Amino acid sequence: MSRGRRIARVKFIPPNPKTRARYLREWDPRQLYHHPEEFGALTSRLLFKRDAPLTLEIGCGTGVFLIACAELDPAGCYLGVEVSRRTVYHAVNAAARKDLENILFIRSDFNLLYPLIAPASLAGVHLIFPDPNLGGARRQKNRIFSARFLDLMATALSPAGILQVVTDQPDLLKDMLMLVQAEPRLARTHSEDYLPDFESPVKTRFQRAWEKFDRPLFRFVLSRTS
Repeated sequence: MSRGRRIARVKFIPPNPKTRARYLREWDPRQLYHHPEEFGALTSRLLFKRDAPLTLEIGCGTGVFLIACAELDPAGCYLGVEVSRRTVYHAVNAAARKDLENILFIRSDFNLLYPLIAPASLAGVHLIFPDPNLGGARRQKNRIFSARFLDLMATALSPAGILQVVTDQPDLLKDMLMLVQAEPRLARTHSEDYLPDFESPVKTRFQRAWEKFDRPLFRFVLSRTS
């Protein structure tokens, strides 16, 4: 089943005003593009009013993974970015039901947020089952994982921070690892090209769907080299 069809199966339930104000930021994409200076940096100090390690999930979907992480680590801060209104509303409502104090969601195209990410601000970044955008060079240009993305990660990660990537697409994995080899400021934390497992506090919708068909998962973890 395609990612789009799975998203369509999520119920569209807008959060109430109180929940929306507490857990969600929906910013005008035109303003983000033309005037990013009008928005604050994505740091735990500005977003959560405290100094704590900030973990970012790009394409957080319904928030299953990120919410589980936030529950297990109340001392940390967790930020999810998701472009789909339907799924991010689901994530916001789920966080509200658990009354979490350390999680926030932004509905946006991640590419518009580059100017808001401060150097050495991220203790962890997760890119789990990104859209492979297969089917031609034009679609592949829309991939989140790119040379530009790695350039950002090389400065945005804290000295001990990590970037974790998980996919079920062998061709996408190959393309991503080639990009990693070309970025000297980042390196894998493991000797293998990739790890054939994904230990998660809870399985996402995509992971459950792909495991049903016994498809292998591929994971790699990057950190700064200096």
